Amino acid sequence: MPPLGVVGHFIIGRSGKSDIQLTEPAKQFIVLEAKMFSPLSPGVRNAPYYDQAARTVGCMCEVLRLSNVEPDSFDVLAFHVIAPKEQIDKGVFTKQLRLESISEKVRRRIGEYNSGERVAWLRCHFGPFIRIISVGCISWEDVISYIGKHDSSFAAGLSRFYLRCKVESQKISVTGAPSSLS
Repeated sequence: MPPLGVVGHFIIGRSGKSDIQLTEPAKQFIVLEAKMFSPLSPGVRNAPYYDQAARTVGCMCEVLRLSNVEPDSFDVLAFHVIAPKEQIDKGVFTKQLRLESISEKVRRRIGEYNSGERVAWLRCHFGPFIRIISVGCISWEDVISYIGKHDSSFAAGLSRFYLRCKVESQKISVTGAPSSLS
């Protein structure tokens, strides 16, 4: 599943929405993942430990490599999960978003390929990247509050929509079936 959004200096390439190329001079590259009442995905078939946070951060690093841009040239380089405050406060994302956890999983996954080229990628690209990237959570409530400081009418409508989404998301988690938001 694609992230909620990508913010920064980029273009979408010819092969589709997952083909992101940074543009010159790229100073911002932020990937946002939206969640309501579900965790980040736990892994992939051939690597059940290689979770969504590790995959996303690894892919972001590869975008930099392919774009020939150094991580230290960015003003902002980040991966953030946007989720309900109650999910963040429960620590739903804490373990997966620890930089040590992400780094360990990416290194383990690359190690499974037994390739000198991939080991060099870890040293030359991922090492500098993981030292610079910011990873964390932002609550939907904080997003709405921030918007409210600039556009109270829009924030009020967004708040109503968010509350409705919370209700519907909780219904889905209980019944397993989506209901209409209309």
